[in-house]
Amino acid sequence: MRSYVYYLLILLLLYSCNSYLDRQPLDTPVTTNYYTTEDQISQGLTGVYNSTYWTVGLNIPIQVLYDLYTEIGVERQPGIASGSFDATNGTIASAWSYMYTTIARANSLLDGMKRGKANTPPDSYNRMEAEAKILRAWAYYNLIGLYGDVPFYTSPLLPSQFYTLSRTDKNIIADSIMKDLDDAASKLDWLSTERGRVNKGVALGLKAKIALLLGKYDIAAAAAYQVIQSGAYGLNPNYGSLFTRAGQDANVNNEIMFLLPLPDDQQYPVTYIGLGQASRNVGGQCGRFPTQALVDKFECIDGKRIDQSPLYDPSNPSKNRDPRLHWTVTMNGDTIAGLAGGAKKMCVYNIYDPTTSFYNYSNGTWQNLTNNDVSNPFGPVKNGVGYLWAKYSYDINQDFFNSKSGFIYMRYAEILLTYAEAKIELGQIDASVITAINQVRNRVGMPGVDPSIQGNQQKMRQLIRREKIVELANEGIHLFDMRRWKTANIVLNDYVWGASLSKINPAPIPSFGAPGSFNDLNDIADYSNGNGLRFKRELRNFTDPKNYLWPIPQRELDLDKNLTQNTGW
Repeated sequence: MRSYVYYLLILLLLYSCNSYLDRQPLDTPVTTNYYTTEDQISQGLTGVYNSTYWTVGLNIPIQVLYDLYTEIGVERQPGIASGSFDATNGTIASAWSYMYTTIARANSLLDGMKRGKANTPPDSYNRMEAEAKILRAWAYYNLIGLYGDVPFYTSPLLPSQFYTLSRTDKNIIADSIMKDLDDAASKLDWLSTERGRVNKGVALGLKAKIALLLGKYDIAAAAAYQVIQSGAYGLNPNYGSLFTRAGQDANVNNEIMFLLPLPDDQQYPVTYIGLGQASRNVGGQCGRFPTQALVDKFECIDGKRIDQSPLYDPSNPSKNRDPRLHWTVTMNGDTIAGLAGGAKKMCVYNIYDPTTSFYNYSNGTWQNLTNNDVSNPFGPVKNGVGYLWAKYSYDINQDFFNSKSGFIYMRYAEILLTYAEAKIELGQIDASVITAINQVRNRVGMPGVDPSIQGNQQKMRQLIRREKIVELANEGIHLFDMRRWKTANIVLNDYVWGASLSKINPAPIPSFGAPGSFNDLNDIADYSNGNGLRFKRELRNFTDPKNYLWPIPQRELDLDKNLTQNTGW
């Protein structure tokens, strides 16, 4: 059985959310006499891995929240996505601190491990050095995606430097960490021997993501193509299994490239991803919800958008849809099951009636009982918009209160779509682009790219953007995409719309704007024709360009007078 990169609880508790750039100087007894042996270097690397578990709220990775800050998701309480926050926001401060903790640990290791080089086999030394560089680059990627220009340093800070750092242009940072990733890729194998470790594919995949983020499409395409050409990765034919512990352990065709794993042989850590988004009828607490904007991105099985397909039925909106919709969003009429506190529960998800059908595991019958998803003030009806996340929610073999299901940071489907998007933006739409997209679509039985649009850059851009959203929803990808595509100033200046309030009298199909318009080509729906007929939450407010970046945390500005704030904050 494959071994794990152990995520030790004691190391998780060492995070310092009140320190600036993990201030411990290198010249302390803890570090000056350490990293002199292979074991010590390995332990230090484990500490870097542990520090990438950036948790918030109910012990969930912060990337779980990213999509909630876009049009495709919504939190229980209005927050960052609604525009009602400032530089003192706790999530924004925590993200900064977590990511710089990873950077500081990686810098400490990369600097200190030189002392143990002579005592470490070259292959082992090179591997650990490469992995630390990838993890540091991962932190910087998230920082520049969230905040733009940030302080950049690649060696441990001296005490005199703690409060003197200024911001470095994100393009300079990107160029530096992409060089690190090239170096790391040259020293690693395509596949890891231990679950949870980064490898050559992750290095090049991350390089592609960084390049795409900054519009360096030629670099993004080339890096992604190296991964594709390696032959080391493929797609799991069972899409839904990717988000269960059993599916992650099996990792069919090595689709999962970079995973946050949680070890079975320790009580902690656990994840509460499922607990925080699953139905209250099966033991969940459902505080995070998908929106109508996401649901309507999923095509019908004929490959057409809902306003263009004769197969779409507003009174039965889950019928004849892209199969990924079922694995991503829980909709009215779906049968769902969960395990909470050792008790299995199964029911029919129902957003219209005060009772719903529950399965009785004792006698094998179904019975109508109180529908907590309707009656509970924090449920999806009274607090959400009628939908629940299915992805990561219903692994019946993992208890909501001590789940060991991991969270995927990178998988091969994203690499295929990254390659396709970069090539489309370059205007190089060849057979390799069509093949990459079709692999992802065909995996779930969706038709391939319509031949009539293959030579049309605008239509291909529309398709790849839609494909990225539906394939990768609730995986923390769309926030950076939304910012790159410059759609946020439209989609986040609207109400949060949801399902029809009535099954008998459903809301009409929304308008997507005039053919060829910006809204049409970005699948941005206008739901005003359903006002009073749909679930509706708060009106969000997005200011351009202010909200395209998060503010630098106020406490960091207070400590370091060389830091400047982002525009508008």
